[in-house]
Amino acid sequence: MPSPITYLFDDFRLDRSARELRRGGVPVNVPTRVFDCLLYLIENRERAVGRDELVAALWGRVDVSDAQLGQIVLRARRAIGDDGNDQRYIRTMPKFGYRWQAEVRTLSAPTPGGAADAPADATPAAPATDTARQAAAPAAPRSRHGRPVLVAIVLIVLAAAAVAWALRHPSTPARADASPGALVRPLDVTATPPQDWLRLGGMDALATRLRAGGLRVPPSEAVLAALHADADDARLRAATGVDLLVDGAATVTAQGWHVVLHARPAQGEPTVVEADGRDALPTLRAAGDRLLVRLGRLAPDEAGPDAALDETLQRANAAMLANQLEVARAILLRAPALVQAEPQLRYRLAQVDFRAGNLDAVAKALTSLLEDEPAAKDPALRAGALTGLGTIHLNRGDYAESERDFSAAISEVEAWHRPLELGQAYSGRGAARAAQGRYAEALQDLARARIELQQAGDIPGQGRIDMVAGELELARGRVDAAQPVLERAVAVFERFDAVNEHLHTLSMLFACRERLLDHAGALALSDRAWALRARVRDPQLRMQMLADRIDVLYALGRLAEAGALLGEAAQEPAPRNPESGLRIARARASIALDEARWQDAESIASNALAGERTPDLAPLRAWFHAARSRALVALGRAEQAAFAPEAAPADARSLAWETLAGALVDAAAGRRDAADAAFARALAHADAGGVADDLVAAVDAYGRWLLALGRDADAQATIGRVAGWADRDYRCALLQLELFRHLRAAAPWYRALAQAEKLAGERVIPPVLRRPPDA
Repeated sequence: MPSPITYLFDDFRLDRSARELRRGGVPVNVPTRVFDCLLYLIENRERAVGRDELVAALWGRVDVSDAQLGQIVLRARRAIGDDGNDQRYIRTMPKFGYRWQAEVRTLSAPTPGGAADAPADATPAAPATDTARQAAAPAAPRSRHGRPVLVAIVLIVLAAAAVAWALRHPSTPARADASPGALVRPLDVTATPPQDWLRLGGMDALATRLRAGGLRVPPSEAVLAALHADADDARLRAATGVDLLVDGAATVTAQGWHVVLHARPAQGEPTVVEADGRDALPTLRAAGDRLLVRLGRLAPDEAGPDAALDETLQRANAAMLANQLEVARAILLRAPALVQAEPQLRYRLAQVDFRAGNLDAVAKALTSLLEDEPAAKDPALRAGALTGLGTIHLNRGDYAESERDFSAAISEVEAWHRPLELGQAYSGRGAARAAQGRYAEALQDLARARIELQQAGDIPGQGRIDMVAGELELARGRVDAAQPVLERAVAVFERFDAVNEHLHTLSMLFACRERLLDHAGALALSDRAWALRARVRDPQLRMQMLADRIDVLYALGRLAEAGALLGEAAQEPAPRNPESGLRIARARASIALDEARWQDAESIASNALAGERTPDLAPLRAWFHAARSRALVALGRAEQAAFAPEAAPADARSLAWETLAGALVDAAAGRRDAADAAFARALAHADAGGVADDLVAAVDAYGRWLLALGRDADAQATIGRVAGWADRDYRCALLQLELFRHLRAAAPWYRALAQAEKLAGERVIPPVLRRPPDA
C-alpha cells in the first residue's frame, strides 16, 4: 500500500491516499483517469514522461490513441487552471510526451508518534530513470578505494547495457564505419484502431535495420535518454555524435500502411523516402532499405522474422522502452503457442525478469536457452544469453565464472563483429577481471569496449566505460590518471541527464580531490551533486552523498552545517552496505575527539568496530581502532586500548592506522622506544598507502611526539613532509603553527597563525598556540 503523501503546488493540494484534489481548500471534481494523470506526472516530475509510458500508466496497455491521451491531458490542465498555451504546470515535450514543471512541496501524513504534515524524507518511489530503472539495480558502492566499489559501479554499467542485449533483433550487420551516423526518433503514427506501440517499437525496428546496413546508429535507450534531457536538434546531434536525424511517419491507408522517412543532415537538404505495404513492420524496413540505398549503402539481405513473432517482439520492445515491464510481460505471454516456443521470445521474457530483478529465473531461462538446439544455431542469441549470465554471475560475486561467460560471448560475436554486443561483453569481462584484482587486463578490456561502443554510437555506454576506468585508476592510486577520465564521463552524463551515473562519477571525482586534500575543489563537486539530490531515489546513493558532504564540511570547519547533516543522516534508512554509514560515524567520532568528548568518541568507535568485517572496510575499521585508542588513553584507560589487529591487514593504509593505534598505547604506557618505533612504522605505511589524509594523521601524531621529546631536528624533518599542504588543510596549518612556536621562530609563526585562522572555520585555535613565541 502506498504511503500517505500529499503534494502542494500553488494553492492546490493533491492527496494521494484520499485521491482528492483541492484548490484553496475546496474540492475539485476530477475523473479517476485525470487524477491519475496529474499524480503520475507529479511523481515523475524530475523527468519528461513519454506518451507511451503515460498511456500504459493510465490505461494499463499501450494501444491507446494520441487523441485519447490528449483529451485526458486537456482535462487535467483544465482541472488546475492550465492550458496548452501557458503550460504553467504541464509542459508538452514535442514528439515525445509531457513534463510537470511547477514547483511541488511534499507532505507526509500523520504517523504513529509523529506529527502531521511533516516534510517527507523522500518523495514516493517512481519509475526511475538512468540505471536505477534498469534490471536488478545493484547496491551503491561499498568502498571508495577497493574492489567492491568497482564491481558495484560496473554492475550499473551492465544493468544499463543489458537492456540493449534484449532489445536487439538478432541479425548480422555490416561492420559500422566512421560515418557521421544516424539517429532515429520515435515515429509519428496515425492509425485506426490505435497502433501507438509503433512509436517506440517501430523506432527500434528501423534503427536496427539501419544499423544492419552498416550505419552507426545509437541504441534506442540512448536516444530516449537524450530526448528526456530536452535536447533540440543541435544538442541532440552533439550529445549522440551523429549528423543525420531520421524522423518517420506511419499512416494507415486503404491498402495497408504508408511510411515516409526524412533523414535531415545538419547542413544540406534532407533525404526523403517512402514505402507502402500491407503490414507495418515490413513496410518500415522497406523504407529503411530505400534510405540505406539513397545514402550509398547496401540493404541487408537477410529475411525478417515471422510476422506474428516480429510484431510481438516489437510490441514488447515498445513497452520495455517505456519502462512498462508488466505490459511487456503480458504482450509476450499472450502470444500464440507456436510463437511462445520461439527462442527469441523466451529470451525477451528472460529480459523482462532481469529488469524486474528475478535473477534466479533469468539464470534458469538463459541456461535452458543455451542448451536448446535452435538457439545453438544463432550466435547473436547465444552471445546475448552469455552476456546476461555473465552479468548475473558478476552480481553474485562469482567473478571467475562471470569472466568465462563474457569470454564465451566475445568468441561468439568477434568473428563477424557486432560493435554493440562486443562493447558490452568486453565491459563485462573487464569488470570481472577487475573484481579479481587483475587491473591491467581489466583496463585493456575497457579500452577495447570503449572503441566498440564508439563504433556502435553508444555515447552513454562510452561514458559508463570512462566512469569505471576512472574508478579503476583511483583504486590503483593513480589520481592524475583518474581525474580526466572521470571528468569526461561527467560531461556525458550531464548531456544525457543520467542522474545516477552523474552522481556516482561526481563522488569518484570528490574522492580524487580528497586524496589531494583539495577541500575547496571537493566542496565544489559536492555542491554540484547536492543540487541533484531531490531527484535521487536510491537510499544508498543518498547516504553516499551525505557522507561526502559531511566529510568536506568537517574538513573546512563548517561544523554547524556538518552537524545538521549528521542529524539528517540519523533519520535515513540503515544502508544495505556499511561503508557510507562508517564514514558518517567517523565524522561523529572526529568531532567528539576534537571537542575532547572522550567517552562519546570511545562509544562511537566501539559501536563501529562491532559491525561488519570485510577486507574493503579494513582501512576504516583501522581508523576506528586508532580513534578508540586515543580516547581510552585520554580517559586514563590505556590498558583497555590494546587490541589484536584484524586478520593481519596486508594493505598499507590499514597497517598505518593499526600501527598508529599501537603507538598511542605504547606512548601512554611509557614504552618510549616501542612507541618511537611504532610511530615511525605508521609513517612509513601511510607513505606507502599514498593517501594524503593518512599521511597527515601519521605526521601529526609522530611530529607532536618528537616535539615533546625535544628532538627538534627530527620533528622538523617529519612535519616538513606535510608543509606543502598547510595552505589548504587546517591540520597541517596548525602543525606548522605549533612547530614554529616551539622553535621560537616569530616571523614564520605569524604567517602560520594567519594561515591557520584562514582555514579554521568554526574551529577554535588552542589559546597556547596563539601566544607569540617571544611572549
